[in-house]
Amino acid sequence: MEVPGKKRDPNLEKVSANATIYCQTCGEGGKRDVAEGFCHTCEEYMCAPCIEYHKRLKISRNHIMLSKDKMPSFYPSIKKSAIADTEYCKDHPKEMIKFYCPTHGDLGCGYCVVLDHRSCKIDYIADVAKEFVIGNEFKELEPSIKRAEKLLSGYIINVNELSCEVENQAMYEIDRLKRFRAEINTYLERREKDLLENLQKMKNEDENVLHTLKTDCEFTKTGLESMRTKLTSANISVNQRYMTARRARKELRGINDKLETMADRMKARKYRFTKDADTERLMGSKMGIGTLKEVGEFRREIPVPDLSTVRWKNEADIHVRTLLDMDACCITSLALFSPGLLLVADWNSLKLVNITARTVTTRLRLPAYPFDVCVLPDDRAAVTLPNKSIIQLVSTKGGQLSRGKEIKVSSECCGIASYNNRLYVSYLSNPCIEVISLDGHILSTFRINDGNYLFQTPNFLTVSASTTPTLYVSDNATNTVLQLSMNGRVLQKYRDKQLLSPQSVVAVCPGQLLVCGQSSNNVMLLTERDGKLTEILGQKDGLINPYSVAFCPRTRAIVVCVFMNDSLKVLKEK
Repeated sequence: MEVPGKKRDPNLEKVSANATIYCQTCGEGGKRDVAEGFCHTCEEYMCAPCIEYHKRLKISRNHIMLSKDKMPSFYPSIKKSAIADTEYCKDHPKEMIKFYCPTHGDLGCGYCVVLDHRSCKIDYIADVAKEFVIGNEFKELEPSIKRAEKLLSGYIINVNELSCEVENQAMYEIDRLKRFRAEINTYLERREKDLLENLQKMKNEDENVLHTLKTDCEFTKTGLESMRTKLTSANISVNQRYMTARRARKELRGINDKLETMADRMKARKYRFTKDADTERLMGSKMGIGTLKEVGEFRREIPVPDLSTVRWKNEADIHVRTLLDMDACCITSLALFSPGLLLVADWNSLKLVNITARTVTTRLRLPAYPFDVCVLPDDRAAVTLPNKSIIQLVSTKGGQLSRGKEIKVSSECCGIASYNNRLYVSYLSNPCIEVISLDGHILSTFRINDGNYLFQTPNFLTVSASTTPTLYVSDNATNTVLQLSMNGRVLQKYRDKQLLSPQSVVAVCPGQLLVCGQSSNNVMLLTERDGKLTEILGQKDGLINPYSVAFCPRTRAIVVCVFMNDSLKVLKEK
């Protein structure tokens, strides 16, 4: 009997001794097998097959299992975990989460383990939690979260800036449209005024002509009437009538001549307003006044974290040798074509590589071995071909590669970079850098500074688009990276004992550059704010003879080409 005023807890309701208890694990699968035991650790009733399987699992072989005659006749369905409070399982709401599957990254209860992770190696949270929480993986979590938060803060700033751009653009274009419409109105009003003035002028001119003609007619008629009166007057003599008649005949000859002239003047201009065909077409056009078309896009660079604080992990390599490649790959240069896509200069060909899909999407055969590649505006790229002494311009429109114009240059052209519609090209046979227009004219040459030669082996170069853009050049022979002004003046020289035989140098964002150390088997980070060179990748990351490097902000990946290798190494932020 229940105690009055006290509610009964349905979850602690005792089952009678004769009640049949069923396997809880099988029950999740819709089966009703009689329980033959009870796992005290998991706090679950199990049938004989489930007990057998439970004992075989490494994670549960040491659990306390009670036989049928010793198992409890009831057990609370809402219970606390043996590992203290965690959370209730989302798939089995009455069960506490006790396990973690590293393979799938899933947290779950005992049912989850039996049903979904039988072949997985499972961690029992009570066994691993303490060690995990004091370990490096847990400690690294907060910095990773902070980096992600910083990145998202950058995204929010970019979105806000783009929103302002969108708002300002709309206001500007609306103003342009309204001003153009006002210009059209002004033009139409002026044309209407001109036409009305012309109409009035023609009307006045014709009226004046007709008025003059009418006056002449009336004056001549008055003269004839006077002449007729004199001829018919009874008060004049015959002699006077004779003289009047003779005068009238002479005057009539003049009047008749004048009448012929008056007949020719008896006319006026006929005119009609004609609609302008262009204006009529404009009124019938759906694109009158103008059109609104997409001419480009506002972009904000994806914020790049301080790469010196990032820890990297190896991802699967990207295999770039295709069926059309007869020989092993010899990749010398990488360039970020667009987020997630790389241009790769490789043994007589230029390739477009999708970082995410890990595939070569298109391949263009070149007339000679390429050395370096850079991306140009308007869906173009430029590749140096040292053996041919030319710069090959390439179209990249629509993600397809095709050859364009060739620019003839001096022998042994190597590195190439682009800025402000100019090409910066380095040479080895006569060490220097030439500034070349896109139509092939040499604008300037950097060879000597303060009476000294600038370079010995300027293999690669890049432009860092900081507040004041500067040029960075890697000099392989002197283990130096030089920073030059855009007119060739030396600003800084960077050396570090950890950087040997520098090759590719690439600006990943304003203020941060990556440099490949071929002989030192590393990638160094050069930070402009303090002028430091810091190793961020090395032999421990599998780098042997790294030659070129690229960084993709979207995929948060560093891609490295290793000399004479068919694959690209990919390292992502942990």
